[in-house]
Amino acid sequence: MIKPKRYVYSPVQAIHTNADGSQQILVNKLVNTVTEVKKTMHNYKDPKIKTLSKNSRTDYFRIANQTDSIMLNYSDTVSMRALNAIVKNRFRKLPNYKINRIVLPTNNSTKLYLLYDKNFTVYEVDVKKHSLKSLNKVLKMDMRTQPASFKLLNNKPIVYVTTAVQMQPYKYLIDRQSDDYYVSRLLNTQDSTSINVKRRKNMTIYGDQSSLQLTFNSKNRMAEFSDFRPNHNRRNLTATINDSYKNLTKLGLPMDNVRFFSYDDNNRTVTYRTYVEGFPIFRTNGFGTVSTRTMNSSAQRILFSLDNPEVPLPSNKGYVSLPSTETMLKRLENHGYKLKDLQKVRLGYTWKKDSTSPLLIDLNPDWYVYYNNKWRSYTSLMNQY
Repeated sequence: MIKPKRYVYSPVQAIHTNADGSQQILVNKLVNTVTEVKKTMHNYKDPKIKTLSKNSRTDYFRIANQTDSIMLNYSDTVSMRALNAIVKNRFRKLPNYKINRIVLPTNNSTKLYLLYDKNFTVYEVDVKKHSLKSLNKVLKMDMRTQPASFKLLNNKPIVYVTTAVQMQPYKYLIDRQSDDYYVSRLLNTQDSTSINVKRRKNMTIYGDQSSLQLTFNSKNRMAEFSDFRPNHNRRNLTATINDSYKNLTKLGLPMDNVRFFSYDDNNRTVTYRTYVEGFPIFRTNGFGTVSTRTMNSSAQRILFSLDNPEVPLPSNKGYVSLPSTETMLKRLENHGYKLKDLQKVRLGYTWKKDSTSPLLIDLNPDWYVYYNNKWRSYTSLMNQY
């Protein structure tokens, strides 16, 4: 089922800073904490924005880590247009700044803050006084909290998990579509004439002789759709996100838990992943669910998985304990990895084929690090040498 952009381009993590300054990641198994916080953001009136500070780490962290606040984190940079979608269009007249995080004070009903990581920018949004009752109610829900702290790693702000973390492994039933399903969705256009098919080893290539090509790889269960028709080729973030979202919806994937994960400005690739309990799923090759890329004004590409997790099944495995962020980084360093080559850190799930059925997968909790421009699991890096 197609989900509106506000679902797909949603923050993926909520962090609460208490009155004493201690911080926790908020995880709720029954409801999505981020969704609950977003529901409280629909009634902002008369918004006005100003730049509070730029290029000051001190000011950035003062706002990010202020007591009595909830911080919502996006997985990567988005534009204000994405935020506008979750505040019922109330911010449509504000400038289209780039942001990574939203800070909502739980004790101040006239202000919220937007943070942009790249140059440590802090924007202050003033709104007409509103009730904070529903926001504070979220904090009273039955949460599984995880102690955390928000600080720098290699000059980039990241969330450190400060104690060992317990995560639940899962089994999932996958949605497995036939090649024909995608051929009819992606190649049935007015321009396309007869479709030809070529087969080589694990590859089946469908083409319409002029501008569209769809390749299926039966070995890794991946597909690639190439569109050689003219496109807008606009370089800005908002346009790329909009085009990418259109391409994502063309596929007709189950999108309940699919979220925007990252945008690479160098090669204009937007990546989406399926999330479980607020944590992204990674395959062994580091791939997610879908990636879209605009190469130039006459070529776009969509890479996607033919199998997607749909129904969680009870797993009889108990919780898995993963080390704190500091411990994990230290162990990697002791193993010979250079921490300066590490750009991002995430808790996530590793996708593994289940040995009992081709329609089942196992999701195992692990740390993931973006090392030398590639997502790698902590376990695979530790087992490498």
